[in-house]
Amino acid sequence: MSSSDIDTSAWFIISTKPKQEFIAEQSLKSLGATTYLPLYFKKIKKNKEKIEVISPLFGGYLFAQFSVVDLYHKVRYTRGVKSVLGNSECLWTITNQKIQDIKGRENNGVVTLTRREDKFKCGDKILIDEGDFDGWEGVFFEELPDNERAIIMLTN
Repeated sequence: MSSSDIDTSAWFIISTKPKQEFIAEQSLKSLGATTYLPLYFKKIKKNKEKIEVISPLFGGYLFAQFSVVDLYHKVRYTRGVKSVLGNSECLWTITNQKIQDIKGRENNGVVTLTRREDKFKCGDKILIDEGDFDGWEGVFFEELPDNERAIIMLTN
């Protein structure tokens, strides 16, 4: 693979070691990689009251742009990094447009999540009306503990 074969607009998906997203981000930056770690306000209980803390939007993952030829080995073994997602034939990437879509939801560097009005029950049929899966149908399975995400079984 030559340097001209590298899509510099694509972002690699980096899996981090548990609770080490911030360490991995700083370590990758020190190598010269461009990083993006989307953050959001997560509600947690502390001393019997709910408080908001800044937390990674995708726990255990961040995104990075770097030259595979020059930095892959260093990135793979950087402090806080578990792996670069992909397989022996290719590394998985996300387009710059998707990163910009996430950044477009930020307010002061923190992603703003929109609340939905209705609660779903297990087995409810749903229609996805935005994002990569726009127009897909699915079945609601479970809301995740932080009440900001859900497991949906796609039926398309």
